[in-house]
Amino acid sequence: MFGKLKVISLAVSLAASGTIAANVACVGNSITEGYGIDWGVKKYPDHLQDLMQPGDSVANFGTSGKMFYKESGESYWVQGKIKEALAFPADIVVIELGTNDSKLFYFTYYNVTVDMLKPSYEDLLDTFAHLPTSPEIYATLQPYSNNVEWGIMDTSIVKYINPLIKETAIEKGVNIIDLHTLFKTPDWFLADSVHPNTKGAQELAKIVNKYITMAKPTLTQNTSALQVNGTHYGIRWYRDGKMIEGANKEQLSLSEKGKYKALVKVENDNDSWLVSEEIEVTDLGGSTGIAKGNKNAAQPKLRKLRHKVDVKGRRAE
Repeated sequence: MFGKLKVISLAVSLAASGTIAANVACVGNSITEGYGIDWGVKKYPDHLQDLMQPGDSVANFGTSGKMFYKESGESYWVQGKIKEALAFPADIVVIELGTNDSKLFYFTYYNVTVDMLKPSYEDLLDTFAHLPTSPEIYATLQPYSNNVEWGIMDTSIVKYINPLIKETAIEKGVNIIDLHTLFKTPDWFLADSVHPNTKGAQELAKIVNKYITMAKPTLTQNTSALQVNGTHYGIRWYRDGKMIEGANKEQLSLSEKGKYKALVKVENDNDSWLVSEEIEVTDLGGSTGIAKGNKNAAQPKLRKLRHKVDVKGRRAE
């Protein structure tokens, strides 16, 4: 009744050789950089390093005060550590940018609109996704922030920035970590109600680590349909890297050959989404094989370490 399922799994074939190390690039603003935490005290990427496997390397490319908006005088593209981040041989990129883009005076006095911001965020995701290492991208919905003096209001983050990030990430088929829901405990913040304190930096690292190490959703081809396996709370389908309009059900009817993947909402109590393994459909009658797919589709994480680096992303000979 069902077509034959042929699975070629890199995870299975290499599992016996052990875990291969991963490079993680933490791109962001002052929340990532660690503003307000004393010099020499661990920031969130440092705590993430502690949570990773031996041989993994986490680099901090956070730059205080920076925006993803290219036209801003405080653009991460110009004044941030983007050159260093792009030079880093990343297997995973966590992008935590948008809090400064939410500042209300940009919308009220400079007439910035979401439509003006969106191309910059699209370019940000595309630029990192097309690196030679083909890294997994994790876009974060910005965490709760509220500081009237700085013009950073959570209402603006909720109304403008996080919907933009989510919409763009879904269009691009990029993983999403919902920091707004998951990182808002008052005891985790400094008095400025924007930046993590030392406890918050630890908790932020735990949240990020949870999703970048979580097993990817899997797909099955049953004759002329693809199906997402396991529990899920929302689905978007993609063929050959492009989102299929209106395809948001558990099953996808197949009418064309190609490489397919799904973006899956993995939990009910927050808006985090993970990209599934990618499979190549070569037989519309039911025979399929797993394509190259996502490098961290299964555990242990099987990623190639290009060269040794320290926690700041510097080459270590």
